[in-house]
Amino acid sequence: MFFNRHQAGVVDAMAARIVPSEEGSPGASEAQAIVYIDRALAGYFASLQVLYREGIDRVEAMSVASYGKPFVALDSSQQDSLLQAMVDGPPKTAEFFAVVYEHTIEGTFGDPLYGGNANAVGWKLIGFPGAQWGYTPAQMAKGFDARSIPIVTLADVGRLK
Repeated sequence: MFFNRHQAGVVDAMAARIVPSEEGSPGASEAQAIVYIDRALAGYFASLQVLYREGIDRVEAMSVASYGKPFVALDSSQQDSLLQAMVDGPPKTAEFFAVVYEHTIEGTFGDPLYGGNANAVGWKLIGFPGAQWGYTPAQMAKGFDARSIPIVTLADVGRLK
């Protein structure tokens, strides 16, 4: 909706390092955080479009200057080093990283209705049951494993009536 293929690839690769995948544990890429970010920039967060365009250009320039290749072609340790350099870098670069970080978290753990957290993988990762109408006393008891509660999304709430 907003990104071109290249821009989406860079932001998706950044998100994949912010919430990385591990064996048996999905991350931002599997949650499709990039879909949430793309939709948000085409809508509510349209005011951040210039920040993203300029930020992506900075990431690519830093990557080529440091490693001689684009960000998506770097290995994970090189990407991590570059992201740390962004955090420690000039205010505009640090601001861009902070915004991508925030949007990655939102896209990984927000309700799937907004485009990210595909198949509720973020919620499954942290054991969150989603948009529940309420909880039983047993479910509220200390030590209860919330992963045993079926996950309900905002889209599901409308179908439960």
